[in-house]
Amino acid sequence: MRNLILTWTFLFILHLSKEDISVQKLSVPEKHFLILMCTDAAYVDWSHGLEGVIASRQGKQVFYLDQSKHQLLADGHLFIKDLQESDAGEYYCNHQLVADITVLKGHNFTVLEGTTVYLPCKTSDKTKQRWAFKRTPQSKKEFISTLYKNSTVKKEREDPALRFTHTVNHLVISDLQLQDSGLYLCNNRAMAFLTVTTVTVAVLLALCITAVVCVSLLSVTISWTNRRRRSRNIRNETEPTDIASDLQLQRMSDEGPRMVDTPEDAGEIQYASLGVQRWTDTDRQLSSRQHVIYSTLVTS
Repeated sequence: MRNLILTWTFLFILHLSKEDISVQKLSVPEKHFLILMCTDAAYVDWSHGLEGVIASRQGKQVFYLDQSKHQLLADGHLFIKDLQESDAGEYYCNHQLVADITVLKGHNFTVLEGTTVYLPCKTSDKTKQRWAFKRTPQSKKEFISTLYKNSTVKKEREDPALRFTHTVNHLVISDLQLQDSGLYLCNNRAMAFLTVTTVTVAVLLALCITAVVCVSLLSVTISWTNRRRRSRNIRNETEPTDIASDLQLQRMSDEGPRMVDTPEDAGEIQYASLGVQRWTDTDRQLSSRQHVIYSTLVTS
């Protein structure tokens, strides 16, 4: 394992320039490993963001926050194992920002122009690793480079800026360009579909996503408000009718049927009639409080 790491480090150092060592923007797939460079070997303090020192070397003494995750190599380089989403962010060596890491998930990667991306090769073929590129899944295959078992690399297409580096288990592409977007294959097996975007496009995409979320939330809020308003209107339309009915019943209960009151002390009730009709009392029941009259109508 150590020999593999040292070999990869040697190849990667050959590829790096001074500008690369100063600040690196790296995009690396999840569960992969990564090596970060530092210029000072004797006294090294590595920190992840503002979370404090994660690895330190003071002369011959070495300290780790989590040795199962980090390892200090020769020349102060930091080896990070099994990258997870929590490993993303800025890394400082001796209080100087040297790397900003993005952890990629899945197989469809969207990466900003100008950054460096790592594409791992997972294959059972131990004799060689041959990387190829297709701009679209239907495009003709273009071979990039081949890494042989003896660690020699054969370049198979023009690369004047040396942006493509074939290392152990990797294809490293630095200073990503828009034309680097496409499908990448290792030993004829699809490894990743890469989409390179500009900062402007990324910002616009983020704004669009934010706008969609805001519109969705606003729509839900308006819908909820309208439902509450409709529910309130239905209650308002129902309540006055009930109140009117209650008032009417109360009024009828208070007033009673419209009748002519009969004085309690009144005597006989006189009936007046016109024509030849006459009334004959057939029965009369008197009480101290009311008079009830039963009569029969006789006509001639």
